[in-house]
Amino acid sequence: MLRRQTVAVTVLAITLGEATVYAKDLGDILLKKGLITQEELQQAREEDKQKAAADESRRDAIVAKLPKWLDMITPFGDLRNRYEGFFQEGRTAENRFRLRARIGLTANVTDEIGATVRLATGDSNNPVTRNQTFQNAFTQKSINLDQAYMTLKPGKTFNIEPGWVTVTAGKFSANAYRTSELIWDDDLTPEGATETLNLVEQREGVLRGLKVNAFQWVVNEVAANNDPWMGGGQIVAETAFDNTANLTVDFADFHYSSLSEVAKDFLSPSGKNFNKQLATTNSLLVVRDSTGKITKIDGFRYGVNIINAGADLDFPNVVGVPAGVFGDLAYNTEAEGKNVGVYVGAGIGKAGKDYYHDTLKNQGDWGASYTFAWVERDAALALFNYDDISYSQGGFGTTQTGSSVTGGTNVIGHIVRLDYELFPNVQLTWKTHFINALDASLDQRFSVVKWDGNPTLVRTQVDAMLKF
Repeated sequence: MLRRQTVAVTVLAITLGEATVYAKDLGDILLKKGLITQEELQQAREEDKQKAAADESRRDAIVAKLPKWLDMITPFGDLRNRYEGFFQEGRTAENRFRLRARIGLTANVTDEIGATVRLATGDSNNPVTRNQTFQNAFTQKSINLDQAYMTLKPGKTFNIEPGWVTVTAGKFSANAYRTSELIWDDDLTPEGATETLNLVEQREGVLRGLKVNAFQWVVNEVAANNDPWMGGGQIVAETAFDNTANLTVDFADFHYSSLSEVAKDFLSPSGKNFNKQLATTNSLLVVRDSTGKITKIDGFRYGVNIINAGADLDFPNVVGVPAGVFGDLAYNTEAEGKNVGVYVGAGIGKAGKDYYHDTLKNQGDWGASYTFAWVERDAALALFNYDDISYSQGGFGTTQTGSSVTGGTNVIGHIVRLDYELFPNVQLTWKTHFINALDASLDQRFSVVKWDGNPTLVRTQVDAMLKF
């Protein structure tokens, strides 16, 4: 009998340590069956309380020894593995595997000021991708400073209402409201400053939000006081119509100055900072030798001033499932023709207000979307917009000496994607691009690019991404 009681008390003590509520029920059962006494039950429960108190005391002691500044720090990051295939009539298929790894820290020093620093894989000479291809005999992958910026949200120190204004300065993600990647690739991290005025923010009524954004982004620094930079403004309004639909609209003007300095310096084979990872499908002023080979780029043929309008209309319940439509328009006022770009699409599933990206949150969530892209040659700055929809010579050939990438203009494309949240914070994505050139024989006086024929390029991506 003594042995049975000893075993029962031991089982009870272990169970108490794992699940108190369940242990109480088990203790009552053991007591009722006569396997333990009331005193033994009380003793086991008292020992469990003492153990829990000791554990909590040890944790408090450890926390007390940690530096207080750790309370300000929040780590974040993600890891994405990708299969990518390129298929085109008359060309040998290309298959490759890639990864993207990003890790960062955000320090909220006070309610009014904070800083974020992020490291990421990728070629430091390519501004629109953080991917690294599995190649080069297991050699190391590059890690670069991807983001480093401060965020100021003035409040009581300046005697203004908290959240009314936000200032971001440093190197950051393209922090304009964006319906798609028509103008800026998701991986682009501009440098400079952005200010936001939050004029309206409420949960009731038709107008739920109204923001004004101002941008001052530095593209390059040159000694001759002709620094290439981008300045712009944007208005974003969020509306709601009861529980039927939500509509977000934006209107913006993005103006680039002195861009020809960028073309001369980075795109020209004779430039002092010639970058093999940069290429463009925008119109260029070029110099050729007697064989037709480009020896010099004198600049972009046209300036870039992009009028942008976007809209995202979402329906919380369409036959029991959320759905939405979206559109993005770009018009370059400084180009003479071939200056319009459009992304339009529709989606269904749990992606919420952003069916272009289909970002999911909960395990089991799914989403599906379709995007149509029509981007004329000079509608956007091809150095910085969505690069995965580019169409190059031979599908994946070159557009300038030594370059392996092109710009994301002069294309017509269709993007189909499916997403599924397999585990918490693990999203699977299948995305296929069907791409053709809008103009398969560009005017060679002003462009580096020329294509022979125009077969459809099929670019498929299969991703597994873990967020943490």
